[in-house]
Amino acid sequence: MNETQTTNESKKQKWIKAERDKAVQIHWDNIDRINKLKDEQSTKIYRIYSYQIGHNKLTDQTKEKYELSIESIREQQLKHCLEVADLQKQIDKNPFEKSVQVMRKNSNEEMLSKKYDRLFNKKTKEVK
Repeated sequence: MNETQTTNESKKQKWIKAERDKAVQIHWDNIDRINKLKDEQSTKIYRIYSYQIGHNKLTDQTKEKYELSIESIREQQLKHCLEVADLQKQIDKNPFEKSVQVMRKNSNEEMLSKKYDRLFNKKTKEVK
């Protein structure tokens, strides 16, 4: 009986560790996702800036001559602005702070212990 209890505790501890590791990995994956989105935002913001430099140079020239180019630059800037906003929406769906909260909740040893008992004690009763 004592050996069975030790084996069950060992299984429980392994399960808790695996669930905790999953929660932490999900958080790290989310951090990677956020970093990639922020890098993409930075690239687009730099492009907006680069277009502005071109716009300013063309504006200094004869405006009528380069009107089509100026309009094209503005369209590209607007396009990138909208893309930056969309990237921010994606980040805001699961921001870092929320990810930390979820990780802490899902990796809480006490909660996982209770969840294990609910799941596996229920299964044991069903088998009997």
